[in-house]
Amino acid sequence: MPDGLIALLIFIAIVIVYTIAKVVHYMRVSEQQWRQVDKSKIKIWDDDEWQ
Repeated sequence: MPDGLIALLIFIAIVIVYTIAKVVHYMRVSEQQWRQVDKSKIKIWDDDEWQ
């Protein structure tokens, strides 16, 4: 295998791992923010009325 291909595969693997780590981080932040929301002010929408 050429050296350039190995470097490219390593770079792609790093990008994939970094992206997955960021997604997991933002999912945790989102969950934490959702737990802090005042859910008593959430309005339930009934979107079926227009059909």
